[in-house]
Amino acid sequence: MDSKMAVHVVESCWELCVLCLQVAHVGGQEDGGHEGCVPGFQVKHYQVAYSGAFQKGQALIQVEFDDCAGNEDVKFEVSDPNFHVNEDLNLVPQRDVLYSRPILFVHGLSAHADDVAQVDVTGLPVQSPHTLRLADYIFARGSNFLEPPLGDTQPREASAPSQGTI
Repeated sequence: MDSKMAVHVVESCWELCVLCLQVAHVGGQEDGGHEGCVPGFQVKHYQVAYSGAFQKGQALIQVEFDDCAGNEDVKFEVSDPNFHVNEDLNLVPQRDVLYSRPILFVHGLSAHADDVAQVDVTGLPVQSPHTLRLADYIFARGSNFLEPPLGDTQPREASAPSQGTI
């Protein structure tokens, strides 16, 4: 191949690349795409202040999500099943929530976007990992925590103090 022909081939390749980019750009606009739009959460980090129980249905924050194609059929999942994202993009408790995890993750998914945002819950009461909550104890022991442990069928009597010799 001579140099003139090689230059022509390279020029043709560049023209083809530019044409493909223009078609892709116009096609993206026809699909509802926004020029310069980055699909996913527009804000990746949120904060919610805890000041007592979160009430069922109370909008805590509004997330900013754009799949650059009209946000049709976007599904959201929250790492804590006590919360969901409603149709107005608000993070909302599904029931009254007395205690929340300190960090929640919100996953947004559509045919055009797949992204995760983080929600920090500030102002939570400090809980020691060694703190035994009464509800956990009752659940672990059953409904009557005054009964002897399971498998303990022997009646218990007060033991007499042992008598030792001096």
